[in-house]
Amino acid sequence: MDAGPLTRRENDCRRRKFWTILLLMLITSACGSGTTAPAPTAVAPAPTPTPTPTPPPGPPKPLEGATITVTAVGFTLDTVSASTFALKDIHVYQGARLTFVNADIQPHDVLSDPPHLHTDCPELNTAGYLVPGQSRTTDPLNRIMTCGFHDHTHEGDPAFSGKVTIEAR
Repeated sequence: MDAGPLTRRENDCRRRKFWTILLLMLITSACGSGTTAPAPTAVAPAPTPTPTPTPPPGPPKPLEGATITVTAVGFTLDTVSASTFALKDIHVYQGARLTFVNADIQPHDVLSDPPHLHTDCPELNTAGYLVPGQSRTTDPLNRIMTCGFHDHTHEGDPAFSGKVTIEAR
C-alpha cells in the first residue's frame, strides 16, 4: 500500500471511525463499570428557629389630656382614654389638662383631694363648680405627682372620685 496523501473521502471515513470508537468507549465505560451511583442520603430538615419571645407590653403611654363627664351616677372617662386607663388611674403627660363636663341636671363641684382641704393639685380646683351642661378645663398639670380629685357635693362616694398621675415627657 502506498502511504501517499489521503483522499478527502478516506479522511472523512477515518474521522467518523475515530469518533464512533470514542463514543462507544465512553458508553461502555459508563454502563459497564458495574457500580451504581450511591442513593441520595436524606438530608435532615433544618431546625425550626425558636421564636424570639415578645417582651411583655410596658405601661401604656400617658395621655395628652382627658375628658371626664359628671353624671347623676358618677364620673365617666371619655371612651378613648377609658380604652387605656381607669378613672382611678389616669396617666397624663406633664402640662396636660383635664376637662370636666357636667351632663347631669344637678350642679357638681370638682375639686382636688384631700376632701375639705383641696390642696393636692390646686390646678384641678379650676374645674370647680359646674352647673348642668357646663364644662371647664383645669389649669395645666405641671408638677410630676399623683393627685386625687372628687365631687365636693358627693364627698366619700367612690363613683365621684378619681386619680391622675402626671408624668414627664
